[in-house]
Amino acid sequence: MGMKISKERIVPVVLVFCVLLVAFWEIMSSRSRSPFRPFLITADDFKGFAPASSSFFIKPLKVPDDPIEPNILVYSIRPHNEKNREAGSVMTRLVHGYNMRDCMRIKGYQVDLIGTLTGGGVEAGVNSGKKGWRQVWRLKSDAGDVAIWVTSILRAGDFLATDIDVRSMAFPRVGVPDDPGWLPQGFTWKSFRHPLINFQKLLRTKWSNSRCDPAVFLRLKQPAWASDELLTLVTASETLRAGEKEEDAEKTVVSVHDFMLCELQRWREERVF
Repeated sequence: MGMKISKERIVPVVLVFCVLLVAFWEIMSSRSRSPFRPFLITADDFKGFAPASSSFFIKPLKVPDDPIEPNILVYSIRPHNEKNREAGSVMTRLVHGYNMRDCMRIKGYQVDLIGTLTGGGVEAGVNSGKKGWRQVWRLKSDAGDVAIWVTSILRAGDFLATDIDVRSMAFPRVGVPDDPGWLPQGFTWKSFRHPLINFQKLLRTKWSNSRCDPAVFLRLKQPAWASDELLTLVTASETLRAGEKEEDAEKTVVSVHDFMLCELQRWREERVF
């Protein structure tokens, strides 16, 4: 004969389970709202870093003094040799590892991979030693402005470039870019005009904010933040001028990117954090 459990016993068990479940959810939600821990590498660690070249005008830009500021170094660099006398300035940044492609998609840009540099030309190759992968991107704004960007993922320990795709970084990975014309405003009379569409946009925004992680979406853990073990070197051109060829801009951006990469590796070999 099977043992029968009376309703009087089931109800307390279910209530206890619900209380424990809610308590667990509240504890995990509270932990997920805690501040991000400070980065181990900051701009202060680079006080002696002073890249110099006869081919570039180099201007360092200030980085906010914040323990969780993802930017480490920022430079404005302009080629000044005869061939590139008309070239615009190039911005290069060393940042705690992040997903550049998704970050700019969230901001409304169309981001397309032109190719991967592995030493010589644009190809789908393998890690080429200290230079590693340099991914070349075309960014196009809503206004139609085009810029060329180059990214590399570096190891924080020695600044050696890796063959890691910048799109694989967890922060701020998204599935679908946010609608730039929509902002979550809670329940309003206007939101009830198209409840299904607005609810879909709300879920999509929350899913993107969770870095496409189900546990973060359910508020059971803290979302992924910029990496402390990997760094992203990002080099970007200004908006291309009318008649300027993308190939010329690409060469300029890649040359600045490779220069900064070599300077970082050379400086790192001489120092220990």
